[in-house]
Amino acid sequence: MARWLVAIGIGFTLGVTAVSGARASVVCQNKKKPKVITLRADKCTKKENVAVDLATLGAQASQSADQGTRLGNAQDIRGAICPGDPSRTLLESKFNGRGGRPGLRDERPGGGCRTLDGNQAACVKSFQNNDAFTDNREYPASTCFYIHGLCIPCNDNVSRKDKCVNTCFDTQPTCADATRTVFLGGPGTDACREQKTQGDCVKSWHVGRLDVAHRSASCYWTGTQCDGCGPRHANQGDCTNTCDTTPHPTCKDSTRTMFVGGPKGGSDSNKCRKWNGNQANCLLSYHVTGEGTAATCWYDTAGNQCLGCGLRWEAVGKCTNTCL
Repeated sequence: MARWLVAIGIGFTLGVTAVSGARASVVCQNKKKPKVITLRADKCTKKENVAVDLATLGAQASQSADQGTRLGNAQDIRGAICPGDPSRTLLESKFNGRGGRPGLRDERPGGGCRTLDGNQAACVKSFQNNDAFTDNREYPASTCFYIHGLCIPCNDNVSRKDKCVNTCFDTQPTCADATRTVFLGGPGTDACREQKTQGDCVKSWHVGRLDVAHRSASCYWTGTQCDGCGPRHANQGDCTNTCDTTPHPTCKDSTRTMFVGGPKGGSDSNKCRKWNGNQANCLLSYHVTGEGTAATCWYDTAGNQCLGCGLRWEAVGKCTNTCL
């Protein structure tokens, strides 16, 4: 289950419901409709199975002082909290997959911000999750804003038209490169690929899934298309991220001198598994987790392999992440 908690935000197309007005502590799966997932505050209903018990996972991880922070990061990634505006109340969002195309969803009627149509006072104090269980086309959470009697989520498409500001961003993203004048949104949208020419590509930037200080990334031209210069491409030498002079989280453990990439995608040669069979180098390395935080690599002597000490492994006592 712990593994699913880390990986659940990648590659799933699910119907999602989020608990209203509270932090989720348990992920529930409908027994008859396994693609329908609900975030609940305390326990699942009789019609549901417990998919992930976040409270139990947090208890298992309590021996490490920083586990609470990383569990909060996980909830941030899944849209269960609004980091930039914590006074807002989470509204239930309901999603359907559309046409079998990964990452594209329709919101079913009656979900999220739209439940407050006609109620401006409550609307401007609320936010909704943006489908926490797929490769998101949006930032994980969007504040609600009121216009013409409707309560609308401030999603990427609307905010880029300067109709609203999504204050769930704990820090509004910026790009250090003044020549990057076109913001394309993100994360998880393949935003840079909207640009079809090299000229447009090199003026653009987007946001990825790393922590607050490192989420901005420039776009770069591959020769045939426009891609985002996130940590995977930057550390493979494909590009230089001119939006961020330190494009990956650093490790507080000074003995970890080799950064091996992450958080996802690419081949094993780009992450801790690069050092399978080489324990010495493994113990000098660190990577970026799916939560966007730095984590040490650890060596599994039984399997003779080098693995990342993310939340899944640390929670079960296999390693201690000394990067945080």
